[in-house]
Amino acid sequence: MLTDLGMILMVALLFWAGGLWTGGDWQALAVGAAQILPLAVRRRAPGIVLAAVTVATVAHLMLGLTRNIGYVPVLVALYTAPSSPQRTVRWELPGAASLAVALAMIPAKGPVDGALLAVVACGVAWTMGVEHRRHVADRTRLVEHERARAEAQRRERTARHLHDTLAQTTAVMLVQAEALRTANDLSERDRQRVDAILSAGRDAFTEVRRTLRGLADASDAASDTDLPAVLDRLRTAGLRLPADPVAALAGLDGQARELSERVLAEVATNALRHAGPGTLLELDVLVRDDVVHIEAANDLADPAPGAPAGGFGLVSLAGQLRDHGGHLDHGPRGHRWVVTATVSRRG
Repeated sequence: MLTDLGMILMVALLFWAGGLWTGGDWQALAVGAAQILPLAVRRRAPGIVLAAVTVATVAHLMLGLTRNIGYVPVLVALYTAPSSPQRTVRWELPGAASLAVALAMIPAKGPVDGALLAVVACGVAWTMGVEHRRHVADRTRLVEHERARAEAQRRERTARHLHDTLAQTTAVMLVQAEALRTANDLSERDRQRVDAILSAGRDAFTEVRRTLRGLADASDAASDTDLPAVLDRLRTAGLRLPADPVAALAGLDGQARELSERVLAEVATNALRHAGPGTLLELDVLVRDDVVHIEAANDLADPAPGAPAGGFGLVSLAGQLRDHGGHLDHGPRGHRWVVTATVSRRG
C-alpha cells in the first residue's frame, strides 16, 4: 500500500511538473485524477484498473494534452496486467489499451512520434510485467522446493531417530524373551506366550523398518493389516474373541477393508493391553451397502473414575475415518469400554 501511494504521488507530481495540471483547467485536473487514482487498487483488480485508466487517458489526450507523460498511468497499469489470472486481462486487454492510446496520439504527434512511440512504450511496460510475473513464479517454486527439501530432511531425521530408538528397545525385549524361553521351569502355556512375544517382536521390528523407510521416502508408508495374524497373536497372549470378525469382512475390498481391519486390530490390541489376559472382547461387525458398522466392547480392568482415555492410535484412526466420510467414538460406558466406528464404502 505504501509503495502504491508513493507511486501515485510521483505520477501526480510528474503531471504537475509537466504542465498537465497548470492554468486552472479543472476539466484536465479531473480527467488526470481519473487516470491516477485507480492505480491504488491495481493489484486487486488489474483488468478493471487498466480499462478505467485507458479510457481516462484517451479522454485526456483528446482534450489536447498530448504530451508523452500523459500516458504514464497506462504504462503502470500495463505493468500490472500480466499478474492477473485471467488470460483476457493478460493478453487481449493490454493490446487494446496500447492501440487506443496510440490512435489518440496520432492527431497531435503523428504516426511515429505519437502512435509508434506509444506502442513501443506500452509494449516495454507490458513485457516488464510479464518478466516480473515469471520471476515471482520462479521464486515461489524455489521457496516450495526449499520447503519440501526441509520437510524431507525432517522426515529423514525423524525416521532415523525412531528407528534407532525402537530398534534398541525391541532388541532388548527379544533378547530377554529368548532368555526367558530357555528357562526350564516354564509350563507349556508359558512357553507359548513367550513364543507369541518373540513372534510379535520380530514382526514389529520388520514393520517398523518398512514403515520408517516409507516415511524417509516421503511416500505412503501405510500397509495392509494382516488381521488374522494379529488376532491369532492376541488370542495366544490371552485375548478372548467369541466371534471371528475376519469372516464378516469377506465381501470388502480397497480402502474400506483396510480401514476396517485397522480399526479391529487397534481395538483388539488395546483391549488386551489395558484389560490384560483373559479379557473378553465382544465384536459386532455389520457390513451394509454404503458403510461398515463396527462396535467393540470389553470390561474395564479398573472401573474407577479416571479410566484410561483413547490413545494416539484411536485418535489417529478417528481422523482417517473422518477424512473418508466415517467416524469413530470411544469411551467408557459404565464398567465397559466401548468403541463404535463407521467406515464409508464410498470413494
